Parts: sequence; structure tokens; C-alpha cells
Amino acid sequence: MVIFNIYNLLPLISSVLFFVLGFFVYSKNRDSKVNFSFFLVCLVTFWWQFSWFVLFSSSSEFFALYLVKIGYVGIIFIPVTFFNFFVHLLDLKKRFDIYLVYLAYLVGTVFTFFDLFSNYFIEGFYQYSWGYYPKAGILHPIYLLLLFLLSSRIIYLLYIELKESRYSNIYKFSQLKFVLAALIFYIFSASDFIVNYGYGFYPFGFVFILIFLGIFGYTIITRRLMDVKMVMRRYSVNLMSLTVILLLAITIRYISDLYFSQYSILIDFFILLASISAYPSIRNYFYHLSNKYFFSSLYDSSEVIAGLSDKLRSTLEAEKIYEYIFNTLSNAFHVKAFGVLTHKEEGKNYIIQYNQGFKIGGQNDFLEDEKLDKMFIKQNKIIVTEEVKRLNLFEKNPTVELLAKFKVEILAPLNVKDKTIGLIALGPKESGDMYNDEDLKVLEVIGAQAAIALENALLYKETKNFNIKLEKEVEKATRDLRKANVQLKKLDAAKSEFISIASHQLRTPLTVIKGYISMMLEGNFGELTKLELESLEKVFESNERLIQLVENLLNISRIESGRLQFDFKEVDLNKMVESVMEELSGNAKKKSLILQYKTPVKPVPIIKLDDEKIRQVVMNLIDNAIKYTKQGSVTVKLEQREKKIKFSVADSGMGIRPEDMINLFKKFSRGKGTSLVHTEGTGLGLYVARMMIEAHHGKIWAESDGEGKGSKFCFELPVK
Repeated sequence: MVIFNIYNLLPLISSVLFFVLGFFVYSKNRDSKVNFSFFLVCLVTFWWQFSWFVLFSSSSEFFALYLVKIGYVGIIFIPVTFFNFFVHLLDLKKRFDIYLVYLAYLVGTVFTFFDLFSNYFIEGFYQYSWGYYPKAGILHPIYLLLLFLLSSRIIYLLYIELKESRYSNIYKFSQLKFVLAALIFYIFSASDFIVNYGYGFYPFGFVFILIFLGIFGYTIITRRLMDVKMVMRRYSVNLMSLTVILLLAITIRYISDLYFSQYSILIDFFILLASISAYPSIRNYFYHLSNKYFFSSLYDSSEVIAGLSDKLRSTLEAEKIYEYIFNTLSNAFHVKAFGVLTHKEEGKNYIIQYNQGFKIGGQNDFLEDEKLDKMFIKQNKIIVTEEVKRLNLFEKNPTVELLAKFKVEILAPLNVKDKTIGLIALGPKESGDMYNDEDLKVLEVIGAQAAIALENALLYKETKNFNIKLEKEVEKATRDLRKANVQLKKLDAAKSEFISIASHQLRTPLTVIKGYISMMLEGNFGELTKLELESLEKVFESNERLIQLVENLLNISRIESGRLQFDFKEVDLNKMVESVMEELSGNAKKKSLILQYKTPVKPVPIIKLDDEKIRQVVMNLIDNAIKYTKQGSVTVKLEQREKKIKFSVADSGMGIRPEDMINLFKKFSRGKGTSLVHTEGTGLGLYVARMMIEAHHGKIWAESDGEGKGSKFCFELPVK
């Protein structure tokens, strides 16, 4: 028979509190190893405390003989479960500590065996004025050694973690600081073991146990340790809603049976329809009550995030984005106040863009705080004002005091990469409950989404403002440009006309010069000496270069003015290439180069093209290969590839550097070093070739492994 007295009151209270706390922590997250291991700590402590409550309440020696052994099972596993809890809480990965957990459980099991089935661990009990108490056996000191070793290891690990997290993770540091204080009080309760050795004072370790419970509970509530929510859950809301519906249905059915029993079937059908229709409204009403008057908001985090994400994608207006974020967080957290501040890099300050509920007077901007910025905002960490206030680093910090003054409980940074866009400020919840881990995780995701949306909106706004300004500038500049354009058109026409006239005027005398020199070289004006022949040949070559330059200038002038005419007709490319090869073979022989033409294996089809212009391209490419090759060979190839004909000329010459390749087909562009091999080049030939090939809907390119490794020029023309 249990008798309540002053001595058994403390163990009864602590046993109940430990069981309730352990249950709520475990029910919060049953998949968490941290929560489950803490539940084990609470369970063995409950076992110990409740057993001692019954032991101190009993007057039966027979009952006490067994109860001291059964109750001691909980005490044996206290250091074991504590060590297991801290391994998970600190997320320890060392094999030593993991193996030590297994070993501790094994040793605890051995001690339990000796406790229950022998007198080596507990050999009976002492009878004191306040009740029975276990008497230590010969193995009990070994258990105390285990207790000392595990407690020392836990304190050492906590000290190391506190040291590492002091500046790197102040949230964790703040949590572990209180956890260590609570643990020390729990260890103080070991003073009760003196009573096991015949010292008859009342085991006041129960007081230390309650102090541990108070500190640990405070840490859970104010430091969000394990994020325990001792609140009504969704199933409670649904159950309450169903209960109300059933009570209303039963009441209506009872009244109807009294007065309208003949319409029972019809009334049942009406009650069913009414219950189904009324259920959503009643459930929402209870959700509202639970959010407003209980400890935490009830919401589905994935639905909240997905809903806001859909809304943010639908707009580029900053004002709408502020509204969407406010409505989303207000519905989820039921906040009393909400605000958004944007960051101005040049002024090192934050400006309020949106405010609902914060009483800030006329203050619209705030200077950034270097410490807070460095430790939280830049690291994308949420600032919880109450937690930051307790940190030594932020004692009497003006920014933190200002946040507390305006009742800002949460500041969430809006960062995109390394750039801070702004902050979300949240006031207290309607329920008065603190923001828990789930709230902060949701806020982190929402902050990331909102930061990107706001950056896009601000950039869009800047672009719109810039466009308006630009339109005015463009309108003004357009008027000037129209006037200038008229003048430019006249100048361009004059330039084209000048080039055309000059080229025509130059081409005629150059052609005459060419004719006379040819006749002189052929001996039509008499026999010439060797020196005269060499001089005339140089004059002839220079004249040819001038004719080619004039022709290129004419073509460029026609191309750029859109006056270049094409005469498309069916042409045999194979015969064209053979003709050019024959014409340039003399140039190759003079340099002792091997000039070879690999005729197509299969005859290439006759295609429509401008014979004169493509011949000019072929001539230019083969002539360049000969000019820029000192020794070796020049190989010309023609082949059909599907619906295209490919022409290529490969040489063993000076090659092309990668940096020259990109400018090769541009006007007046020459590769570095080419002037040392061929001084007379103008950089127009390849540009004209590209224009001609592209006009035939083909493409032209060059290939080379690098300087001194030869080059290959190719073009493709479509077969139509």
C-alpha cells in the first residue's frame, strides 16, 4: 500500500515530469536519433525516480527487497543512455565514441544481471527513518568507476564542442552552454550514492534532478533544442472537428426522433449532407483557434513554400512580391507585424520598403551593423533577437536594442550568392509562442526564393526606369542622327562612287600596262637581255598585284553597297580547279614546290554558281598556299560530301597561330609574321573570298595545328 508523505513527493514529481518531457520530445520526431536517445534518458530516470517513490512509500520489507534491485536497473543505465544521447546530439563520427556506446550498453547489461540475480551489486537495503534504500555490494564501486569515466568523457566532448562553436555557430554554443549546466546538476545527484554505503541522510539528489529538468526544459523552450512543440497537432484539430460534428448530428437526430420520427430517413440524409458541408468550416475554425491561442502554428511547410513559389513566378513587381510574402507568412505563422527592408550598398544601410504592424515612427532607414552583418547576414543565418541579446558579443549592442524596442523577433537575410538584397523582419506571433526550428527552416527557403524574386523585380524596375530615360535620350539623339544620317549617306555614296571611279580609272591603264609588258616579254618588240627580262617580270608581277588590289576594292565596294551582281550558271568545278592549277603551276615550280591535285574518286556534280567569282576564290586560296609555303607541297582536293561539294587546299607552310585564326577572314586582317614571308599582301583576299562563298550559301574556314605546322583552307558549296 502506497502512503504519500513529504519524503516521496520529490521523486514522484520528478518521475512524472521526466516521463512527460521524454514523451513529448520523442513524439515530436520519432525518426530522430537525438529525440529517441533523450527519450531513453528520461525513461531510465523515470524508472529510477518512480521506483524510489514507491520504495519510500512502502512499509513492506519483502516488497523493498525486490524493489531496490528492480529500481536500480534505471540507475545502471543512466550514464549509458546519457552518453548515447550526447553522441547523437553532438553528431560524433569518431569510431571510438560509437564503439564506447556499444561497450557501455554491454557493461550496463552485465551489471543488470548481477543486480537482479545476485547480491554482488546490491545486497539488500538499509532502513532509515524516511524509508528503505539500496545497500551497495562489492561490484558497486566498479559501476561508480563507469559512471565517472562516461561523465568525464561527456564533459570533455561538450567542452571541445563549446570551444569550436563559440564563434562559428553561436546558436549551438548558446544551446550547449545550458546543456552543460544542466548536466553538471544531474551529476551532482550522484551524491546520493553515499547513502548506498550506510550514511543515513535523506538523498537530496532529487533536488538536483529537478534543477536539471528546469534548465533543460528552459533550453528546449528558449533555445529551440530538439524543437519540442508541446501543442495541439493536426490530428487533434481533426478529432475535435469530428467530435463537434458528431455531437451536433446526435443532438439533431435526438430532437428529430422526438418530433419528426416519421421522416427519419430524410432527416438522416439531410444530417449527412450538412455534416460533410460543415466539416471544412469547423476544421478551419479550430485551426484558427489553435494558431491564435496555443503554442505553435499548424501548417504544411511544403504547401506554404510551393504556394509562394507559384505566386513569385507570376510577377516582376516588387510591391506584389512584398504582399505575397506577407500573406504567406501571416497565414502560416500568424505574425503581428511584418516588414521588408532593402539593402543599399553605397550607403551601407537598409531602407524600409514594406511595413505591416511595426510601430517605428518616422524612421525609414537603418545603418547596417558590422558584427551582425558579418556573423549572421553574410553567412545567411537568421537572427533571433532574444537569442542574440543573450550573447556576450552583443551586450548593449544598439542595433539589437533597437530590434527589441521595435519588437522585431526575427530578421531573415535575403541573399543572392554573396550579395545582400535585404531583410525580412517578423514581429511576435499572435499566440505569443516562439519561432521554432520548422518556422526558421521554412523562412530560410522563403528567404532564398524571395531574394531571387526581389532581385529580378528591382532589376526589372531599374530597367524600366532606364528605358524611360533611354527613350527620351534616344528620341533626342534620333533627331540628330537623322540629320547626320543624311550627310553620311551622301558621304557613303560619294565614297563608293570615288572607289568605283578610281578603280575603273586605274584598271584601264593597268590592263594596258599588262598588255605591253606581256608583248615585250614575248619578244614582240625585239630580243631582250637577261637583266631586262628579270626587270620586266618584276614590273609584270607588281602590275598584277595592283590589278588584283583594284579588283578586290571594286568587289568590296559592290558588296558593301549591295550592287554586286552574280551570274549563276552550270559549272564543272573539277575543270575549273584543273584550269587554275595549270595557271599557277609555274609559280610553284619557281619555288620548287610540289603542286598536286587529287581528282575526285567519284565525279562531282555540275552545280549552278558564278564561274568568275568562285574561280577568283579558288585562285586566291591556291595562290596564297604557294606564297606562304617555302618548301614542301601544296595539295588541292575536291570531293562530294552528301549534298555539299568541298574544296580544300593544304600546304606545308608557316601555319596559323590560334590567336590569328579568329581574325583571318576579316577585312585588312593578316596573321602575325605573314608580312615576313609575303610582304605585298593587303588582307583583302580572304575577306572577299568569304563574301563570295557566303553569297553562294556556302561556308569557308581554315584549319591549322599551329605555327610552322602548315595550314588547310576549305570551302563548301551546296548541291542544288
